[in-house]
Amino acid sequence: MEPTTNLSQLRKTIFANGLITAEDVTKLRNAMFSDEGMDRRKADFLFEVKDTVAKDKMHPNFKNLFNEAITSYLLEDEDSPGEIEESEAKWLRARIQYKGNMDSIDELLLKNLRMKSINFPQTLNYKSTTAKFFEKVLYWSRYLSILAVVGSIAAGIAIFVRSSIIVCDGIYQFCSTLSSNDEHIIDELLAKFVESVDLYLFAMVLIIFGMGIYELFINKIDPVEQKTDSRPTWLQISSIDDLKSALGKVILMVLIVSLFRHSLTLKYDSVVELLELAVAIVLVAGALYIAHASPHGHEHKEKG
Repeated sequence: MEPTTNLSQLRKTIFANGLITAEDVTKLRNAMFSDEGMDRRKADFLFEVKDTVAKDKMHPNFKNLFNEAITSYLLEDEDSPGEIEESEAKWLRARIQYKGNMDSIDELLLKNLRMKSINFPQTLNYKSTTAKFFEKVLYWSRYLSILAVVGSIAAGIAIFVRSSIIVCDGIYQFCSTLSSNDEHIIDELLAKFVESVDLYLFAMVLIIFGMGIYELFINKIDPVEQKTDSRPTWLQISSIDDLKSALGKVILMVLIVSLFRHSLTLKYDSVVELLELAVAIVLVAGALYIAHASPHGHEHKEKG
């Protein structure tokens, strides 16, 4: 009787009964290791049987037969004896994950192939169900960062509103005292506007932080689905270093404006106090120079 006929009859018998007996295992072995040897059609048939029949309905010897037959198909071919070709590895990977998970028979087969094959393709480094579940949980945990995004954006908006109120109050005060030449009023207005700039800059820190966290952990910001990123280079964040650089520059400006705001209210009654102001100005200039001269800053400049 031809092997093709044997497989056809075995399929009908096994699938009708939902059972693999010792006799079925013997018939399968004869069909698999006939004069023609193992081929893709026979290997697919074995996987079909394994995936269809319940494990408690299989004779214990079927596991050994399956292991020997698939190993023979992969390692005893004429083209690459002892090696698993990439095409064979992709086929095996597809067959193993056909049902969505790897069972104990698959694990035994991979263990046997790892020991007997000259090579073991990366494609077959199949992860266990537990490992895949844990990695999936880790992957989805990145959405916790949305709390930081929403919180920083909300805080930024609140500070923007507060700063705008200060600006409106300053403009109203300016209009109501337009005819006055009182220097005290001018100093007060200047302090208010500088304070609003300080707050605006801090709000920008929060906005940039929120955008950066969103792009790094969730998705790229592309509301108009443009193929090219038209945002300024300092707002294009692709790594933690980019985010630190963008935040660092804005925070530096916040500190500079804060220093300027406090310097307006100080009284310089001695040479030492003037010297301290001069030292502060030199330090600010040095900080600006270092920020501009950093490799990251040059990189952004060249891109822009």
